[in-house]
Amino acid sequence: MTNEAPIMAMHGDYSPEARHRAGRTADAAAVFAEHAEIIVAALPDVPDGHVLVAVVDIEHSFNGTHHVLQEEIVERVPELEGDGGWAMVFTSGADVEAIRRRADEMATIARRRAEMIDRITRRRGAAPE
Repeated sequence: MTNEAPIMAMHGDYSPEARHRAGRTADAAAVFAEHAEIIVAALPDVPDGHVLVAVVDIEHSFNGTHHVLQEEIVERVPELEGDGGWAMVFTSGADVEAIRRRADEMATIARRRAEMIDRITRRRGAAPE
């Protein structure tokens, strides 16, 4: 007998909460796209060594932009997102179309995740126990 933990397969979260979050993420992406001009307007003020972090809160309100040191992204982005919000990171040179394209990609990925969760949930419901 060893002290090693058993190896478990990671199958992902297909809970109703994960499904709900995926749908809300697609909605949040639309908020980023709607505020692309504001995000681009904030980019020239970003100091060297920083990135611009745009935030949408849990209520789908645009919560502004923040300058974050590149070395602090991992710690600061979750803080800025808060409980249930979303953040996108931008660097100088991003334009309105690039931001809208990224927001569209974010929405597409979120919708696909929601669809996948729906398919898995249906399959599991139809599977014999």
